[in-house]
Amino acid sequence: MIPASHHGRFAGPNRLWFMPGTPAFVSDGVLVVAADRVSVQWSHDGAPKSGEIVLRGPALSCRGDFTDSFHASAGLVLHGHVQGSGLLLFGTYPAGEGAPEWGWRITLDWCDPDHFTLRMFNVLPDGQDVLAVDLHGARSA
Repeated sequence: MIPASHHGRFAGPNRLWFMPGTPAFVSDGVLVVAADRVSVQWSHDGAPKSGEIVLRGPALSCRGDFTDSFHASAGLVLHGHVQGSGLLLFGTYPAGEGAPEWGWRITLDWCDPDHFTLRMFNVLPDGQDVLAVDLHGARSA
């Protein structure tokens, strides 16, 4: 699903936001990209974190199973499709008893031959997207 031109290791700053309009928590980030998965490493408050998106199905109607050691240890199932030089995935997660579910959107972008970008967004019940993670990695050894 992810083209061979973008398989490999990409490193760059990982930016993490908990609330819109607040400063990002910045750490070193690493993406390891293969045809059917993206692994990610970063840290928060000095503690190493990791995650993975495993992709299945056809490019126009795929599934992404997302887990990480930060907030999604139980995993999230997302669905989406390849669009141009990127992949869009969307799913929902419970926001607490009696509260409407929130959305979680992940975009993978490989339009630049020397970079790979992972972005994650919270999607509020009113439909507003709020950037939560931005890791723009440059090809590295």
